[in-house]
Formats: sequence, C-alpha cells, structure tokens
Amino acid sequence: MILFLTLIYVAFLAILIKFKIVPLNTFWKLSPILWMLLLFFVLFIPMQWGAPAGAVIMYKPVIEVVPNVSGEVTSVEAELREPMQQGDVIFRIDAEQYQAKVDELNARLALARVNLDRAIQLLEKKVGRQLEVDQFKAEVDSLEALLVQAEWDLEKTTVVAPANGYIIGLTLRPGQRVSNQTTRSWVAFVDRDSSALIVGIDQVYLRHVAPGQKAEVVMKMLPGTTLNATVKGIAYMTPDGQLSPSGNIPTAPTSATTPKPYGVELVLDDKLPDILAKTGLPGGSVGTAAIYTNSVEATHVIRKVMLRMEAWMNYLVAY
Repeated sequence: MILFLTLIYVAFLAILIKFKIVPLNTFWKLSPILWMLLLFFVLFIPMQWGAPAGAVIMYKPVIEVVPNVSGEVTSVEAELREPMQQGDVIFRIDAEQYQAKVDELNARLALARVNLDRAIQLLEKKVGRQLEVDQFKAEVDSLEALLVQAEWDLEKTTVVAPANGYIIGLTLRPGQRVSNQTTRSWVAFVDRDSSALIVGIDQVYLRHVAPGQKAEVVMKMLPGTTLNATVKGIAYMTPDGQLSPSGNIPTAPTSATTPKPYGVELVLDDKLPDILAKTGLPGGSVGTAAIYTNSVEATHVIRKVMLRMEAWMNYLVAY
C-alpha cells in the first residue's frame, strides 16, 4: 500500500515538474523517500492499533454422535451433507431385545399390581398382613422404574439429529454393530446454527478493541466480497496462559517467549451469497478481518482500501 501511494505521488510530482510548477532540484528528487517515511510513521504505524487486522477463521462445533444403547444397525436413513432438522432420524438399531424387555416388564408389572390389589383387599378384611402390602408396593415401584429405563432404551434405538445441521462423516452401514462407548463416535454432525468467527489480533494492537465496534471481513472463498461485521467479544486467553491440572511445574516464561494473538469474535451483519445462505460460512473457511476502533480514525480509510485490494487479489492468490 505504501508503494502504491508512493507511485501516485511520483506520478503527481512528474506532472508538476512537466508543467514547471515545481523545480527539478535535489529536494524534489528525494521527496518520494520523504513521502514514504511520512506515510509509514503518520499513517501505517498508527493504523496497526487504530484499525488492527489479522487472520480470521470460522469455527463450527462438530458433534460426535454416539448411541445411548448398543446393538446392530438395521438402517441408515441420513444422507451425507444433506440438511437435517433436529429430531430427524440418522440411523436405527435393532430394537427387538429392547422391545422384549419392555414387554417382560409390562407383564411383571401387571402381575405385581394384581398382587398388590389382592393384598390390600385381604388387609381390609383383616386376613392379610401390612408387610405383604408393603412388599408388593415396593415391587410395583421397582418395576415401574425399570420400565421407564427400558422404554428409554427402546426409544434410543432410533438415533436422531441433535440439532439443525448436516452430517460430514458417515461410514456407518446396516449390519454394523455399534456401542454406547464414548471412546468412538459413529457419525460426525455439524451444528449449522452454532458457529464462531474469530480473528486473531496481536496483543500489542489489542488495547483499543472493544465489543460493539465495526469490522470488515474478506474470505478466501468469497473473492471480491467485503462483509460487514461487529465485534461480539474478546477471548482474553491463549494456550500459553492455560494452567492444566497436572503434577508438572509450569515452564516459566523467557525473553524468547512469543506473544500469541488473542481471539476476537465477530458477528456478520451482511447476508451471505445465495450459495451459502443455507449452510452459512463453512467451518475452516479463512480470510482477513479488520476492526475499526475509536482510535486514529483517519487510518480507517487506508485499512478499508487495503482490505478491498486483498478481496480482489483473492481471485488470483490461493494462499
């Protein structure tokens, strides 16, 4: 950008010299260098904190779908990458054993209730014992609790979408046996309605950033497009600052420790192109974002120009 503005200055200076408005002396010959230094110290250095920019990435949660019961898969009804609503069926597990358990408990519960009614009638006729009534009542309560669990297990043989979204990983096939062990997931489900657009801002330039400020985003997958956004919040934590539960002593910082950028969450204000209207920005899509703070506002124009130049360069540059 400095080079671009300097070329404009040189072209303007050449016109002035051609029409003999300014003389071609040593000062004007060296003025482009002075112009570059002026731009550097007056605009481009203050722009780093007045309109800080950084790499941006879209994060989306991926839900590992693990069934609550074990069994053989009888059908897989979901399609890879097809939009799904919360509650849509993903796959079904053989329910025969779970249905049999429900039927067994219903039969035992029916008998226990009959026995309880008889014990109550005998107690009312003073030919029964309270102990038998209490025992049958406890049996009924126990069977009712077991039946609730069995019906829940039966219901969970149908595995459904946990949210609105789509499946990104699906290798499951009928006949495969699945379990409810959380050590392995069977389906990778992307939550469409939950996402976080994060831009990394270096610590030295973060001091003027605050929620509510306006921002702009250019994404690699949307060349030529500049999206308006708003700062939602700042994540004041980096991996270097995390103390994990451990028996090890944390490593003390040194002068060689590199300060990592902080994540600033943005919310897009503009509607996305039709091709992304249903899914939103995909997880892992990257680009550049700039935040326009309340400091050194004169530099915002330069940052806006730079960002739009990058948006158009995305047609040519793939990295």
